[in-house]
Amino acid sequence: MFYKLSNTSELIDIENEFKTPFRFPSFYEPKAIINGLQESNIPVITSEDISKIDFAIWGLLPEGYDDNWDIFQDVTNTLNINIDDQGLHQDFYAGALENRRCLIIVNGFFTSHLLDGKLCLHYVHLKHYKPFCIAGIYNKINDGFLTCSVLVTNSGNNFKGIPNLGKLKPLIFKKKDHRQWLNTNQDLENLRPLIKNHDQYDFISKPINTELFNRSKDSNYTLGDDFARFNLKIS
Repeated sequence: MFYKLSNTSELIDIENEFKTPFRFPSFYEPKAIINGLQESNIPVITSEDISKIDFAIWGLLPEGYDDNWDIFQDVTNTLNINIDDQGLHQDFYAGALENRRCLIIVNGFFTSHLLDGKLCLHYVHLKHYKPFCIAGIYNKINDGFLTCSVLVTNSGNNFKGIPNLGKLKPLIFKKKDHRQWLNTNQDLENLRPLIKNHDQYDFISKPINTELFNRSKDSNYTLGDDFARFNLKIS
């Protein structure tokens, strides 16, 4: 679930929205579809340094891991993790949940539902395609690179009008809650009320052309600064 994200925002719009500069601005590139099944970099704000926007490889690897990303992901897919899974406290996720939380910057994500026996895809975004943050966790591997996972939750109310999210949804906080999430002086149990009862954005859902969307199986193709200008056809 949630294997594709979108970030078509311009760099200056991201920096202005979060009042935070990129550490390496030349690395940023808008992408209409970020395919997590390939090795993809996404912008993050980490609890270690909230003053800069860094980059992390999407798909968490254990700290100290010293092998290829795709080898680990073939065995254990860590693109997204359910924060309500009690088993997380018994494996390598536990340290990251307590000590290495992050905010993953996007301006859209994708979901789907079945209609008359066919799969219908939807692009979910805010008004004017404004950037927002999905809560995540991160680790640092031996070569110094960051890797991260998107957090999903079954707590609280589902997004209104968004198809087929069911019980699981991306854990998305409004800006007023960002610092609390990144504050590692608070342990995960102290954050449970925030996770369960946080304020939610009013998202917009658009059906998209399935055939065109499937191009992303081959590459992370870059399209421009918002879907309306991408010739990414709306069904």
